[in-house]
Amino acid sequence: MAEVVQLFATCLGDLVFPDAVADAESLLRDAGFRVELPARQVCCGQPAYNAGHHAAARRVARTFARAFSRSAPVILPSGSCTTMVTHYLPALLGVEPYEVWELSAFLDRAGIELPRRNEGRTVAYHDSCHMLRELKVAEQPRRLLEQTGATLVQLPRADLCCGFGGTFSVRQPEISLSLADDKLGGASGAGAEALVTADPGCLMHLDGRVRKVGGVPVVHLATALARGIGGGA
Repeated sequence: MAEVVQLFATCLGDLVFPDAVADAESLLRDAGFRVELPARQVCCGQPAYNAGHHAAARRVARTFARAFSRSAPVILPSGSCTTMVTHYLPALLGVEPYEVWELSAFLDRAGIELPRRNEGRTVAYHDSCHMLRELKVAEQPRRLLEQTGATLVQLPRADLCCGFGGTFSVRQPEISLSLADDKLGGASGAGAEALVTADPGCLMHLDGRVRKVGGVPVVHLATALARGIGGGA
């Protein structure tokens, strides 16, 4: 019998990037897992938690605890939400940690084989702050992209934030947009055909900037792996 995994769509995945969630589900199914999407899932509470509203975050985080069981791993196509559920939600609710995996880390550990949907394509990969600094997930998404045939080019100052930073993009819009432009300019200058990221927050911020001023397409990692960089976000 296939191993069961639980997929947490996350707020941005559900409301803004449902195709990326569907691509994440497709990748897991194609890898031989039986995927469950608990119907009662809502939000991990990260927006309120990062803004310092811990009581509100606790109320929202309880929806996660009610929706997900401990009988199967929870997989997230979002580095920032994975960080919240892994590092902060257990203490916030006073519960034992769940088995939680960011999507690329889980797929890489599982040793899946991916079709070469990006053969001959050149891409840059953006490390989200949470994935790079708190989850220490950096090589896994790059290995998976290379497995699909993509040639990766290095972004200048790749460790810098894209400018989203949750409420930072609202409170400091000028700096936020400058960081986004720097990231997009770096991808274009490196010769990338697309900029890939594994975090919906970064994707929303960077893609919004592309729609405003132009730049290389920004694609969620799940889509790049499941359908290629031409598959859309």
